Amino acid sequence: MVRAMLSAAEPLNLPEGTIDIVGTGGSSARQEAALNVSTMACFVAAGGGATVCKHGNRRASSTSGAFDLLDALGLPIDQEPSEVADQVAQHGLGFAFARTFHPAMRFAGPVRAGIGIPTVFNVLGPLSHPGRVRNQVIGAADPALADRMIRVLQANGSVRSWVVTGHGGLDEIATTGPTRILELEDGHISEWELDPMNLGLRLVEPAELAGGGPDENAAIARAVFGGEDRGPRRDIVVLNAAAGLVVAGVVDRIAEGFEVAGAAIDDGGVSRVLEAIGG
Repeated sequence: MVRAMLSAAEPLNLPEGTIDIVGTGGSSARQEAALNVSTMACFVAAGGGATVCKHGNRRASSTSGAFDLLDALGLPIDQEPSEVADQVAQHGLGFAFARTFHPAMRFAGPVRAGIGIPTVFNVLGPLSHPGRVRNQVIGAADPALADRMIRVLQANGSVRSWVVTGHGGLDEIATTGPTRILELEDGHISEWELDPMNLGLRLVEPAELAGGGPDENAAIARAVFGGEDRGPRRDIVVLNAAAGLVVAGVVDRIAEGFEVAGAAIDDGGVSRVLEAIGG
């Protein structure tokens, strides 16, 4: 099904080494007061030197989808393929709206939102990037699903990707506890555990990571990007951006990525990215 979706997708030409940071959704912990961690992490990774193209959609089973947040930030979301490609090339960050690039999504999107529960598109979407990116961080709430997804990435020629399952069934790297990492590099898969305390972070309660609707999350994003929010929400965004910097080859280790991502916020780089693309 992944290959069928890609063959039917609108083509998108991206620079070699472009990454995506994306979650499958479906986490019960994120169905209320969802924080758009992976989307925010894309901005921070771009500010830290990665080339990023976010592929996603509006909400299906949470309070705020990736493209709901982008819309609330005042960014153009329904761009033509050439516009997306130009934005990525010029600014290191662009957005591929699934309904634009995948014809099936144009009809499935409203139905998915209407039923309000995860569907097969939650899995197919992250595996069917129209730019055929080969470096990704994908969050999967279910470890068994993560096992299958890393094998699909391996079969489809991914160069370096992580599929992560966070503590408590999060579809992102967690700061509430350890995260299971499936790492694919040069055709080989390894498994390890990431403990945020090893990076100097304290373990937090889920309530400390609460988001909300698109407007609430846009305000949170601006506070994080501008360096005003230096609490747990910043930490989880920076941690996921750090993983993006690793798969992009900007850094070798997650600890180094955490430092680079944090510095990208503190030196204004992330805010400059947001401003450059129209936010």
